[in-house]
Amino acid sequence: MFARMTSWKSNDASIVQSSVESKREEILAVPGMLACYVVYNEDGTGVTFAVYESEAAAQASAAQIQAIYAELASIFTAPPETVTYSGTIHLK
Repeated sequence: MFARMTSWKSNDASIVQSSVESKREEILAVPGMLACYVVYNEDGTGVTFAVYESEAAAQASAAQIQAIYAELASIFTAPPETVTYSGTIHLK
């Protein structure tokens, strides 16, 4: 498995949920993605955490993920920052 964690900041935390929900089907259709969580605070800070079948699957989805973030760009105060992780441990 392979993981991608993207941190971001929004001007309006209340718009995060509706904006992400509007992209739900598109996000769920990303090939090779096993799990995806979007977490955020009332101050607008948040993280999207996605786990993929493999690094190759994550790389293959990169353009699709970038397009989704581009469509959500208006809710962010700055470009999201992504960190990747080559190892994962599934505990539950």
